[in-house]
Amino acid sequence: MPSTRVAIVQQPDYSGTVLTAVKKAIDLAGGLSGIISPGDTVLIKPNLLSPRPPEEAVTTHPEVVRAVVECVREAGAKRVWIGDSCAGAHSDEILWNKTGMRQVAESTGAILKSFHKAVKPRPVAGQPVPVPAWLDEVDTVISLPKMKTHALTGLTCAMKNTYGLISGAAKSAYHASHPSPRSMSTFLVDVYIALKPDFFIVDCIEALEGEGPANGAPKAVGLILAGADGVAIDTVCARMLKGGPKQVPMLAMAAALNAGTADVESIECVGDGVDQLERARLRPSIGRHLLAIPEWLFKPVTRLLACHPKINQSLCVKCGICADICSQNAISGNSRDGYRVNGKTCIMCMCCSESCPKEALAARSPLAFFGRIGGFFKKKPPDSADKL
Repeated sequence: MPSTRVAIVQQPDYSGTVLTAVKKAIDLAGGLSGIISPGDTVLIKPNLLSPRPPEEAVTTHPEVVRAVVECVREAGAKRVWIGDSCAGAHSDEILWNKTGMRQVAESTGAILKSFHKAVKPRPVAGQPVPVPAWLDEVDTVISLPKMKTHALTGLTCAMKNTYGLISGAAKSAYHASHPSPRSMSTFLVDVYIALKPDFFIVDCIEALEGEGPANGAPKAVGLILAGADGVAIDTVCARMLKGGPKQVPMLAMAAALNAGTADVESIECVGDGVDQLERARLRPSIGRHLLAIPEWLFKPVTRLLACHPKINQSLCVKCGICADICSQNAISGNSRDGYRVNGKTCIMCMCCSESCPKEALAARSPLAFFGRIGGFFKKKPPDSADKL
């Protein structure tokens, strides 16, 4: 019998019925009464990857955040905070204004929390990672991921949204030490286990397909998902991708560590959006072909084929955010002459692309090469036990 429940509710757009759909999804998934206690401080953690307007589908839509604030208050929360650590050195005010979070806070009384202030280490798989010091005051974390494809991990949804609890530039440093899809997925699972939110509500009204998490295209899906198991939610969402859950190494890794349910037969999907999700399809990132490369060959092959992001000079505004975030100092230049990527030192972490506010960086086309050689390298599925 299914042991994990994921609610899937139809919501065609970001109109005034979002609150009704969010409430329905929460109730079908078991409700918040056993998760939030009267007087709690609750952190609502959307995906605020970079200062991009809601219509670009890169960040969690403010109407979904607004609805969850009301639901959390109804459940008894005393203090409601909203916060996320974005990619790149963007100011809080620019981030909050562009993503619509400032308007949500002003209209609901929720408090916006900065990730640029004092940090405190939390243990993740035996190593300390920096999180905001104020996280110690939070009783409950409600995660609001945006459903998006991802060039390195296949998708970014419930599990990967937890990565945003890590403060600032540290995230790009971890990309440097975990450059491949499997290596980064392993670390993300460790982060998820150590910092796991208490409940998840997914904005899949408009998803992002293609070259996510920052350079893709919005795709109308018309769904809100909810549940307490982020692994199960991601497993369900991965069914919208070509190749399904096998294209997301995090799922098998998390299940092997008993961090959640990745067995489709053990997940009970409820709600009026179940059939709609089964029909939905999202165009995956070309980065999925990176899974065709064995771990031991990843660095030499990607460097040999010059697989690195390229700057579109017609879109670049010469802000230098990409150069500041690059852990390998692979991007050089200045505000007068512009910036360039050094393919010899680039490790293909794509942090520059995620942080760019103008979509001026994208992966170069040689990635498609891996689709042609995938049959040669992939003797076993990417999520087989010996790859974990």
